Amino acid sequence: MSTVPTSRASRRQVIAVGPAAFEAEGIVQPADSIFEALGTIATCTASRPVDAILLSPHEHEALDDLVHAAQAVRRLDATVQIVLVSAQPLAPSIADQFDAHLAPPIDESRLMAVLDGSPAPQHTASAKPVVVPPPEQAQEEPPPTPAVPNQTQADVTPSPTLNHLGDTDLVEAMLHDARGVQPIAIRLILQQTGWSDCRIEPDGDGAAIRFGNSEFGQLVSPGQDEAALRPWANWLARWLALDEAQRELRDMAFRDELTAAWNRRYLASFLEEALEQAKKLRRQLTVLVFDIDDFKSYNDRFGHAAGDTILRNTVQLLSSVIREGDRVCRIGGDEFAVVFADLQAPRQPGTAHPDTVEAIARRFQERVCAMQFPELGLDAPGTLSISGGLASFPWDGHDGDTLIRMADERALASKRRGKNCLTIGPGARADWPDM
Repeated sequence: MSTVPTSRASRRQVIAVGPAAFEAEGIVQPADSIFEALGTIATCTASRPVDAILLSPHEHEALDDLVHAAQAVRRLDATVQIVLVSAQPLAPSIADQFDAHLAPPIDESRLMAVLDGSPAPQHTASAKPVVVPPPEQAQEEPPPTPAVPNQTQADVTPSPTLNHLGDTDLVEAMLHDARGVQPIAIRLILQQTGWSDCRIEPDGDGAAIRFGNSEFGQLVSPGQDEAALRPWANWLARWLALDEAQRELRDMAFRDELTAAWNRRYLASFLEEALEQAKKLRRQLTVLVFDIDDFKSYNDRFGHAAGDTILRNTVQLLSSVIREGDRVCRIGGDEFAVVFADLQAPRQPGTAHPDTVEAIARRFQERVCAMQFPELGLDAPGTLSISGGLASFPWDGHDGDTLIRMADERALASKRRGKNCLTIGPGARADWPDM
């Protein structure tokens, strides 16, 4: 079992996801889905944070499927305790994904004991086992024909049974794929229906993809009429609406409110995933850490509103210079980290990307020096400058903490060299060939 910080031992906001019975209703707050639970965690106040989340499997749901939910919670807030509630034994291969394992039903004393780090007292009532068939048994069931639902937001339309891909793949795409659920959802429709083509168009003679007040275009497939497309359009609309809500929650949890840059929490998560991809694809990855030289003097001279303007404009400028797969993160007052992680394949084997990271960083440095702020009464360019350091995988380190630490040390070296300077390791000067 993994360990969790004990700083929340006295706080009691507990969320339950799944069908398990709880005899501690005054403490446990039910959530309809893992996404609602993530939203509660992301938006809870500092005075009453979420202490724990209880996950229990639905009928025919394997415990392995709850691992993805546990990982999502862990990425959002590592201090939330994750308790698996199931009559099934916990396999050693997934035991470290949960902080505790309890058999239902759960009463207040057993729950409090677990949250306090004590052994849970045994419950005298016998729990009804949860029978979970193997995945291949569930997949052999014939897929039903999806029914046409009523056109109201309150309706709940069961997902059509899918043969190979399934809801877990959609959740994975929602959590990890920058494109969201749409590509996987279209593949699922083609897989289930056998249609040769299916796509989403802004308009056309298909079926409107609509959920509540949200519209996502028209579902179109050659040779299929509106009646055939309608159930799939309804199913797709619910997933797209959920994907949209998840993105909004993700932005609330991972965006810096002032500058709209990503925050430190997002940096750790993104850097971990980007490094895994870099290792898999045998590509380099570079981290730039920088701050604005003498930023405090701008706050002192012109006020914090002027300083906020500088920070926002700096992020906007940097976002215009970097590539699509790179990320700008604000990690302190005027301190930023940029992950250069655009891992698109070279155009031809052995060829290079059009820019080295050093070139991108220096172009940004030059544009910062040229920025003007009329509202500060500064007419001449060259007022601002930055000092930073760059560290690259695999030359400078193989994990995110090492790369950030190395880049930060080089940023401090830039300060010592007189500011308005970049200290660059060997990786940032590379021409981005395959390694």
